Amino acid sequence: MEFKLIVKKLNNTLTKEEELRFQEWYGESEKHRDYFTKVKENYVRSPDTIDLKKGWNRLASTNKSKRVSIAFWKYSAAAAVVLLILSTVFFTKEVSKPITDAPTTSEISPIVIGSDKATLTLDNGEQIVLGKGATYEAPHINSNGEQLIYNGQSEVENTKVAYNVLTIPRGGQFFIVLSDGTKVWLNSDSQLRYPVNFMANSPRKVSLLYGEAYFEVSPSTAHGGSHFMVATGNQEVDVLGTQFNIKAYKEDSNIATTLVEGKVLVNTGAASTNLLPGQQANLDSATNQISLKEVDIYNEISWKNGFFSFKEKPLSEILEVLSRWYDVEFVIENKDAAGVPFNGVFNKKQAIENILTIIENTNEAKFKTIGKTIVLQ
Repeated sequence: MEFKLIVKKLNNTLTKEEELRFQEWYGESEKHRDYFTKVKENYVRSPDTIDLKKGWNRLASTNKSKRVSIAFWKYSAAAAVVLLILSTVFFTKEVSKPITDAPTTSEISPIVIGSDKATLTLDNGEQIVLGKGATYEAPHINSNGEQLIYNGQSEVENTKVAYNVLTIPRGGQFFIVLSDGTKVWLNSDSQLRYPVNFMANSPRKVSLLYGEAYFEVSPSTAHGGSHFMVATGNQEVDVLGTQFNIKAYKEDSNIATTLVEGKVLVNTGAASTNLLPGQQANLDSATNQISLKEVDIYNEISWKNGFFSFKEKPLSEILEVLSRWYDVEFVIENKDAAGVPFNGVFNKKQAIENILTIIENTNEAKFKTIGKTIVLQ
């Protein structure tokens, strides 16, 4: 059973074929039924369900990640598979040491789990720190510390446009609703620049200065046909109304744009290409060339729903993702281990020690933690 089918079951989005697969798996054993029950009991809604009309005056705390089961496995000739559900552990193959062992450390680490936090920079340069317990209110802007909502005129005429910048630090994430109703999920180490209000009869344009963001765009039909545009590095994404993800970290050599639904045009000035759902455009920053490929959407956007999901990802790339969320530095001494491909799903709301332990139990890697530096030995 693919874990994403369980999530789709909880969201009532299974196709007929997927429903048959789920029911077959569910009826196979009591163990499967207990597993599904535990996942269901710990499932929490994400911001997808926010009612913007009601949410303006009473912001719901729905941006908490879905606290569901954690799974991680490495496929190889003899794969070690581990499923960790809350405090319950299941094994499909014996590993060399108990999962309850702590990862190798030389001292107690001060590493904390990432959380909702950001810095809002206003047009006048004033900075407001957003995070748990820090509410913020201004004309047409409101935040409960977990999300930021703009409410007012989405389009203005003959008025100078004011821009705000939302910066997400390492170890953070944040959710924002722009004045036109567009929803944006921002991942760790990201920065978005956007107008407080969009100009009437002009494209609705924002800039992802760096990092990763998932966009659910308010359709152009609700704004007089005005397109939504996202500028990132050398590319611009032209949108009519759709859902897509852009990944453009400062250390990345390419910009990855993944379309979830609808249609977008990726344009570099020198070249352009249309994306279909399930496709990813990769812009090479050195050559300015665009390549297309089919991807697993679930793996690409799972971060916004509270998961790390990896499919044939080298350990080095997995460690990059973990370093941003837990705000740690990884030092790679074992180059061979860094290249080993892994597959699996982790809940983001768990200590990094749990994840390192599970990786260690594949016998492919060993870690040593020194403060906020983790060495892959």
